[in-house]
Amino acid sequence: MRREVKPQTKASEIGMNFEDKVVIVTGASSGIGESCVKKLLNFNARVAGFDMKPSKITSENYNHYMADVRDEGSVKKAVDDVDSGFGRIDATVNCAGIFSNSKPFYDMSFEEWDRVISTNLTGTFLCSKHIARKMIKNKKGKIVNISCIRSMIFKPNMTDYSASKGGVVALTSAMALDLAPFGIQVNSVAPGFTFTGMTENAFSNPEVRSSSEKIIPLGRIAESDDIANVALFLLSDLSNYITGETIFVDGGFRIWK
Repeated sequence: MRREVKPQTKASEIGMNFEDKVVIVTGASSGIGESCVKKLLNFNARVAGFDMKPSKITSENYNHYMADVRDEGSVKKAVDDVDSGFGRIDATVNCAGIFSNSKPFYDMSFEEWDRVISTNLTGTFLCSKHIARKMIKNKKGKIVNISCIRSMIFKPNMTDYSASKGGVVALTSAMALDLAPFGIQVNSVAPGFTFTGMTENAFSNPEVRSSSEKIIPLGRIAESDDIANVALFLLSDLSNYITGETIFVDGGFRIWK
């Protein structure tokens, strides 16, 4: 008896069609940001990457902008360039971020505190502000912010990082209300333990990796692609009725705690 072989479902048929969509990704040169860029390019998006470091990605559908998310002038110029060059902006992923100063808050200088807050929180605000203004003209758009489990589950010597990422969660929901009348959705992704350039030194240590994996119900450290997959879901048509939400992508760590 012959079995009928059904044709493969195309990505466009399940709402993952990014062809000709223009997407900005901040922090595009490494980690989660770089993974988002690569996946979007695989789905035929046109991608503009913002970063203070050059990118290794070479594609006719990728343009790289040397932009500092802490500097409003730098952000506005890059966003204006993308909008004029591509004709519109459909979506963005705010991935640009730095890690904690790893010291108690009472030993932290203002400069150290401000460096983390201005990159992780203010940078997300500035990019979203100028990108949203372009989206409002078209009455549609999607913004995805990258938060962290440290916005909810805390650890000593991370007050600066936790405050910045907790701020991103609150900013996401508040922005979603402001932008809902214009058909623009805003959501965030909160990664758990993830192997990136920022965490490579720690997780390359077998003892550190093993002890971390023991407290994750799914039993492994996430890869950047695991986080990027959820970001793409939130950018896609599959998420058209979701806004103001934060999705924790942590292998069950939050519920285990």
